[in-house]
Amino acid sequence: MQEYTQSNYHFLKLIIKWKLYFIIVTVLAILTASLFSSELFIPSKYKSFAIVYPCNLTPYSQESATEQMMQLLASADIQNSIIKKFDLPKRYKIDTTAQAGKAALIATYESNVSISRTQFESIEIKVLDTDPKVACAMVKEIINALNLKARNLQRDKTKEVLVVLSNQLKYEKQQLDSISFRLLDLRTKYQILDYNSQAKEIMKAYLKVLGSGKGSENFKTIEGMMHNLEEKGGDYYESMKVFSELLKGYSKTKLDYNLEWRNMNKELTYTNLVTAPTPSDKKAYPIRSLIVLVSAVSANLFLFLIIVFLDTKRKAFQ
Repeated sequence: MQEYTQSNYHFLKLIIKWKLYFIIVTVLAILTASLFSSELFIPSKYKSFAIVYPCNLTPYSQESATEQMMQLLASADIQNSIIKKFDLPKRYKIDTTAQAGKAALIATYESNVSISRTQFESIEIKVLDTDPKVACAMVKEIINALNLKARNLQRDKTKEVLVVLSNQLKYEKQQLDSISFRLLDLRTKYQILDYNSQAKEIMKAYLKVLGSGKGSENFKTIEGMMHNLEEKGGDYYESMKVFSELLKGYSKTKLDYNLEWRNMNKELTYTNLVTAPTPSDKKAYPIRSLIVLVSAVSANLFLFLIIVFLDTKRKAFQ
């Protein structure tokens, strides 16, 4: 304990002995850090952010809607649309035609644009830029690009479903037309319009004519109608059953088609905006006071280590 106290006392004596150097180093460190953290070397950046919840998204597999939104926000399509809309190569002063120019652009974009999930399953979209209005506009445009991307994905899937339903409608319509032509032939050639009601009425008429004698002038007509029912009635009855079932299926497919068509033309949004982006009136980067403080402490620590080393070396040669 005594040795520890003596060691501390020795270090304190060294600091007092070299205090002028510590003062000079501190002043130089502050001036240098202030200069190199100034606007000449590090432009100030302003932060704008938004917090959104997903809505109207249909998750794939086992992923949540939040995870799906994260995937969409990380897509190259959204990134490229933002880069193009705000002409970021010019804004970031990056020559994309140079070697690794595109990689530098993407790296700079990712350092200024942050997408992260919060603990409440919402998503924070954060943008840094030298102009607070541009930072705010970029956040808004990212949200717009997300809505467009999600809408296009769902419309592409809906178009595929519409093609399937359209082909199904054509097939079912062909079947209905085929049965309709068959029923029309039975109605035209055999005068069968409604099997059940005709069978009852013809039977009544047949019995009535029998009571009057087979020589009645209507007997042959009724007998012919009965013959048609006996020969083609079953065919007509079965055709009507098939037609009815086909019509039900066609009507359902038509409803499904109309529903998917309406879905494809809906202008849905896929984000619930919890916190809207606004232009910031306070810079977020760099924190110059912290840079100056760290620089001053680091410089003094380095000087102290040099002094201790020199003092130790001096003692060794005594």
